[in-house]
Amino acid sequence: MAPKRGDIVVFHTPSAARRDCGAGGTFVKLIVGLPGEVWEKRAGYVYIDGVRLRESYITKDRRDGDSDPPYRIPKDQYYVMGDNRASSCDSRVWGSLPRKDLIGKVFAVYWPPKRVSLHS
Repeated sequence: MAPKRGDIVVFHTPSAARRDCGAGGTFVKLIVGLPGEVWEKRAGYVYIDGVRLRESYITKDRRDGDSDPPYRIPKDQYYVMGDNRASSCDSRVWGSLPRKDLIGKVFAVYWPPKRVSLHS
């Protein structure tokens, strides 16, 4: 099954993320953009193909106010972002994620305790 927007995924850290963020191993992020779509950020809000995403899970204190120019997501790649937008090292820093680096979807969250949940 193809990854879709809103999936929380685990993936092998791309070499650019290791270089630009000083972190390696695996990352967990949310897919916000799909292959062929145009991602953009205006005043901290994400737009896909010109339409603002509804992201009620991003609290005001975790949203940055930055703007980034439109970016067309390449074939077989995804745009991933963390929930703590003010400090997340994600596709905004190191670019889109190649599908080959995906390990799989997150099926359960156990930390922190107040966010314990199952995902389908």
